[in-house]
Amino acid sequence: MEPWIREKIKQIKELYPDERLEKSKARWRAIWAGETPPGRYPYLFLPVSMNYYNDVFAKETGLTAYLDEFIYRGIIDDDFIPAFFPGCKQGTIPSMFGAKEIVVGRDYTNERILFSAKDIDNLPEPFIHPGTSAFEWLEMQKYYLEECEGEIPVHVCDMQGPMDVSGQLWGYENLFLCAYDDEERFHRLLETASDAFCMLWDAQQKLLGKHFIGTHLYGWDWVPENNGATLSADSMAMLSGDFFEEYYSGHLEKLAKRFGGITVHSCGDFNAVVRRLCAIPGVKAVNASQMTVEQLLDAGWSSEKPIILQEDIERAPTVFALAKEKRLWLNTAFSGLWPLDENDVAIHPSHWTNEHKNQIKNKAARVNEAALI
Repeated sequence: MEPWIREKIKQIKELYPDERLEKSKARWRAIWAGETPPGRYPYLFLPVSMNYYNDVFAKETGLTAYLDEFIYRGIIDDDFIPAFFPGCKQGTIPSMFGAKEIVVGRDYTNERILFSAKDIDNLPEPFIHPGTSAFEWLEMQKYYLEECEGEIPVHVCDMQGPMDVSGQLWGYENLFLCAYDDEERFHRLLETASDAFCMLWDAQQKLLGKHFIGTHLYGWDWVPENNGATLSADSMAMLSGDFFEEYYSGHLEKLAKRFGGITVHSCGDFNAVVRRLCAIPGVKAVNASQMTVEQLLDAGWSSEKPIILQEDIERAPTVFALAKEKRLWLNTAFSGLWPLDENDVAIHPSHWTNEHKNQIKNKAARVNEAALI
């Protein structure tokens, strides 16, 4: 281990001693087990110095950026557990079929390689090879693990579910029409995309072993060991409840059975499918980036299953009061903690004054008070 890495890890361990980490893990485990967490509800604040899903780093740059992120946010006592997150590229699993990556700004998509239903018959078997995003994530995870000598665990990369992988390969409009025009090929495509999902998940789990954290929802979260798989399904915001149940729910159920449960994410408003999603055997939790806990419950999500969501810090008292009243298992990431300049731009932690730090601690303390049980 290089001296500069050793020094940063020393700082991280001082900020996050084992006693603190074990208390946080006990709270997280309770939420996932449907039990009252000890002392208070677990919660997190959003990252302070980086965007986990939009910032795509070279592995060397990422190593420094993440170690610094862990140190910066160590001034507050939320339930963050330091761990590397490789990143997010929509074209990760499509690359396993030979789809070339397209980069526009910080968007990483891929070329379409399907142009008709008949092309599904000739879709190559998925595999992980040099030059693909999937291979690059594995190389990055290996690098983090080796450079830090296993001192800091590593998350699974962002994993797109079979509907979204298929949409990337062909275009969502073509995919949805195919469900009606050629149902057999439609399901065969989603099954092949599911196989690729399993292949990449298994490869990461095998590589990282005991250092593997099986969630990318969110990339700064933590889940207990053997907690199933997590997948992104942003396509759910486009689907009616009937279409979802007839053409997608079965594929999610198969993945849930394969991994011992799944947690499913969607951006946007996917209230039309919430009730049916919740009813799928093996769906353990939902991650909603742009729906409130009230909206999810109104749409039919069960209070017995965990909800992973993002809320503004001003809503903390309301969110935790609702959790206590309805006995909800919430995994909440709060925005609005870190100081902004006069243009509402985040002030980098290297420029924080003592006044900034005091403001941060005072705001964090109010969230902690609201979370007490």
